[in-house]
Amino acid sequence: MKKALKIAGLSLALALSASLANAAENIAFINSAYLFQNHPDREAAGAKIDAELKAPAEKLQASEKAIVTKIEALQKEASKLRAADIQKREDEINKMREAYQKQAEELQAQNEELQYQERSKLLSSIQNATNEVAAKGNYSYVLDANAIVYAAAGKDITEEVLKAIKPAAAAEAKK
Repeated sequence: MKKALKIAGLSLALALSASLANAAENIAFINSAYLFQNHPDREAAGAKIDAELKAPAEKLQASEKAIVTKIEALQKEASKLRAADIQKREDEINKMREAYQKQAEELQAQNEELQYQERSKLLSSIQNATNEVAAKGNYSYVLDANAIVYAAAGKDITEEVLKAIKPAAAAEAKK
């Protein structure tokens, strides 16, 4: 009999604690795409990438222009040149094209790496701001609005998180 009462008591205690835990859950959601698009540092990150890639891009354009110039010169003078000279110029143009292709691939890889680095910084600041707002609001869960099918009990804290994002310039000034 004592065992039955203990088991019933434990069962009741577990049931009550489970229902209290469910009642205590406070769920919020954010629109991460909106936060990313409206991040205060987004334009500065784009400008930084553009600035870093400007010189390599100009060099690539100069290489392309040199190739076009060589092709045009060969086309104009082809009727006056010997076959060996034509072949020599074509080989030179092909080497220039290979170098151009290599430069283009390097520029693309550099662009992707810079994009990844800057995107990571932005996402990290969004995560930090979300954690800060969630802690202040005592939210148990913060979900991405794009992953939610139905959210009757949740609260949209996207604007609060956007306000909590600290621009990199302000964060650098504090250091």
